[in-house]
Amino acid sequence: MARLIANRVTVRFGGLSAVRDVSFEAESGRILGLIGPNGAGKSTLFNCISGIARPTQGSITLDGTELARLPPHRIAALGIGRVFQHPELIPGFTVLENLLLGCHRLLRHSLFSEILTLPSMRREEAEARHRAMEILAEVGLAAEAHHLVSSLPYGHRKLIEIARSLLGDLRFLLLDEPIAGLNEAEIERLAQVVLSVRRRRGIGIILVEHNMGLVSRLCDELVVLDAGAVIANGPPEAVLRDPRVMAAYLGEETADA
Repeated sequence: MARLIANRVTVRFGGLSAVRDVSFEAESGRILGLIGPNGAGKSTLFNCISGIARPTQGSITLDGTELARLPPHRIAALGIGRVFQHPELIPGFTVLENLLLGCHRLLRHSLFSEILTLPSMRREEAEARHRAMEILAEVGLAAEAHHLVSSLPYGHRKLIEIARSLLGDLRFLLLDEPIAGLNEAEIERLAQVVLSVRRRRGIGIILVEHNMGLVSRLCDELVVLDAGAVIANGPPEAVLRDPRVMAAYLGEETADA
């Protein structure tokens, strides 16, 4: 079982603490929701996990390997994928071509074999194409493999991003507000894909999302941030009734405030 552990992570920008002493543990096969109002520090934590930002204090480990000082490509190679809020695809390429671009870092052939178009290179590219088609089938987009990304609805583009992240030997998937901009049908389809990926692949998923209905439906556990600090964690049914969480989202005064 893979474990991603954040231990007392603090991130400061000048005199401002964007994240303060945050700890949590994510496991393979489970979905952890990282929630909180805007400015709570969720994206900063995602940036630390994926190597875009560095913790000022604390540690982030994947099965004992410290991630905090590794560059993003090394962290991706260890099995951490990230889907951003806005799809980062090439509109003029097909769905399959966008996935194959994501395969590039996984290919082993040398520049020499590429120049000469050696059989080993052709076999490797054929294997990559086959794997990409299998993943597109898994997320329900095999029929659109040769369609230009620009011709597809926004919800499909979100699924393409998820598909591309699955090309590697993924252990954890970070989903940053995946349903932003989607209609109800697209939200339902994406939710089913996320649950299927978790079930079939056994990977861990960390979800940042503001839709509490989706969060309570998908997540096994929630960590709630407010002003950079953890104010609650535990099962969704308990956390979402916590007075501190209600105050953070709704501005309600509580005896603990």
